[in-house]
Amino acid sequence: MSNANSPIIDLRTADEYISGHLVHATNIPLAEIDQCWHELPPKQTPLDLCVNQNDLQQAEQLFSSQHYPINNIFIAQQLDQSQLQQGTESRRLWLANPLLEQHIDRIKTHTRTKQPIAFDIGCGSGRDSVFLAIHGFQVKAIDNNHLALQRLTHFAKRWSVEVDQIALDCEADPDTLADLIKKHSPQLIIQSRYLHRPLLDIYREHLPSGSMIAVHTFFKEAAKFGKPRNPTFLLERNELAEKFHDWIILLDEVYSLNDGRPLSLFLAKNP
Repeated sequence: MSNANSPIIDLRTADEYISGHLVHATNIPLAEIDQCWHELPPKQTPLDLCVNQNDLQQAEQLFSSQHYPINNIFIAQQLDQSQLQQGTESRRLWLANPLLEQHIDRIKTHTRTKQPIAFDIGCGSGRDSVFLAIHGFQVKAIDNNHLALQRLTHFAKRWSVEVDQIALDCEADPDTLADLIKKHSPQLIIQSRYLHRPLLDIYREHLPSGSMIAVHTFFKEAAKFGKPRNPTFLLERNELAEKFHDWIILLDEVYSLNDGRPLSLFLAKNP
């Protein structure tokens, strides 16, 4: 049997999972897996699977095609009921960006209300958005990729949270973004692995006193190791601190990926 640290993906339906599942398992129904690969650990991570007998071959082929080695496969019909627990609890295997994962308590300390509004700019499939919603934020997830927003709809539903999705190209229509900031007065704007410098000016001009920006994106040294290489999308060291020199800098650190690419962990508050 797997230990508590081994990711176990239970590929049965939600009802089957609730009726009895292995401890520390994560439920992602096989019929939904194509929309949920972003909820799994990085590729090449060894996994355990729990499946119905009839789904065994399909599951093996799918996970092999996605480059996940399989340690063990548990056939649900062969499990001893004494090994199982009931309930909806499902282990979270996906991660938000490191700024949120490591510093969410610090961020929440500086919010003024129990359900603060947060904007996730360039939200993509929405791991940061869902993470913030799990932690009590009212999230406005903003992106111009309609397919990503569709995945986010499914993602938020699976984690039983509400995320307000806004289809907007912030670069092409910055005035609409400014209007949204003025309308909703977000207490937090998060921008992860995305840089468009004119947006920083919008935040400076329109975010109310007490609001924060959190920026997690690549420094120019990342080009030595891989993408992105275009300097338009890469930060200079101390660039954010200089840009927000008159704000309260709550965090200004460097985070390095395993491949050596450095990213910012920057959090600043409008005084």
